[in-house]
Amino acid sequence: MADPQLEKGYTRIANELLEAVCRTNLSGSELRILLYIIRRTYGFNRSYAEMPLSEISEAVGIRKNHISEALKRLSANKIIELHPNKGTRPQTVSIVKNYEEWAVESCETLLFPKTGTVPENGNSTVPENGNSTVPENGNSTVPENGNHTYKENIKERFKESFKESKSEKQAYGKCGKVLLTDEEYNDLVRGYGKDTIGRYIERMDNWIVSRGVKNLECYSELKVWLDRDGIAYKNIDVSRYEEFINDF
Repeated sequence: MADPQLEKGYTRIANELLEAVCRTNLSGSELRILLYIIRRTYGFNRSYAEMPLSEISEAVGIRKNHISEALKRLSANKIIELHPNKGTRPQTVSIVKNYEEWAVESCETLLFPKTGTVPENGNSTVPENGNSTVPENGNSTVPENGNHTYKENIKERFKESFKESKSEKQAYGKCGKVLLTDEEYNDLVRGYGKDTIGRYIERMDNWIVSRGVKNLECYSELKVWLDRDGIAYKNIDVSRYEEFINDF
């Protein structure tokens, strides 16, 4: 059983630098490698460390050729400094502490790009988003205040994405044959209780496997089974107990 304790060692890093890492738009492999570099440098209270590709590869579970490519990208973007191996000594790696020099866009910049301004006098200055045409006919793509903004669009896209994720069916049961959306599952739990729904989901899961049933509308069928067995829908309002539960 894992039992991490500070007494066994810890990595001391400035919160400001860690927050900069969190904001930086890195790939999954680049982030894992960067975290390991932090572990091997700041974790030993030093600014650099010798790190052969084989060591990093074993630590993060990525092939050496991919490690080499990721290190080159991190170095090109001024996030790390690479010092070539000398003789039999492996390469050394260090973090560029001044994160303002990092040549990678932050996630915040990607979500909310800097916007240009178009004066009301119709001057067609090119906005920072690169759109070189600003019609003088009051095109609705340019708000009356002259500011191009994408925040509202981003929010709407997030809302739509959230709605889609809620409508996607999740697999329930040991064999994963009972498919329900989050709303359907929560409705069943509110109406019949979690334990009851759990038992019926397992029954249906086994039944689907044994009969080879396909394209079953599980939500409606579960309600038919429950009604057939005389189990009434109670509409349990869990929110009434949330405050009491949160106290614990």
